[in-house]
Amino acid sequence: MTDDQGTSAFAAPPPHPELKRLEPLVGTWSTEEHTEDSVLGPGVPVRSDESFSWLEGGYFLVQPYETTFGDDPAQKGVNYWYYDSEAEKFRIIFFSNNGPFTEDGNRYEGEVAGGKLTFEGPARFQYELDDKGKIKADADGTISVAWWLRGENGEWAPWMRNTFAREP
Repeated sequence: MTDDQGTSAFAAPPPHPELKRLEPLVGTWSTEEHTEDSVLGPGVPVRSDESFSWLEGGYFLVQPYETTFGDDPAQKGVNYWYYDSEAEKFRIIFFSNNGPFTEDGNRYEGEVAGGKLTFEGPARFQYELDDKGKIKADADGTISVAWWLRGENGEWAPWMRNTFAREP
């Protein structure tokens, strides 16, 4: 269906410009690090393989992942990142083999402030931004993300810092 100017009646607006902040994540990444002692118990080695690609149309960044903590079975899932222009926030909804979906347990909300992009949900994680406002890649091409978990008193406590290297 088109109008008199040949424009589709179903034409969608372009993706929100805020999504450009996420562009440096596109690709395949891996990390091997170690968690800190936390409410989950003693720190353990952690390994994660993740990839990021735009869903056709460019409105959603899709992130399949496989993460292993210590000797536990791998956590496998997919995150869908998007920008909520009404709320002026980034959002992530994820699905995994960790259990059934819950509104509180499978969503993150992100904001840009102070040169950082910070997400809060079941955990808290944060990326540094570069001088263009995009997620910062270090000089060696790696991307770092800091993580926190809520302690017994409800305060955020450092949990791990991952440095992701791009896979060829």
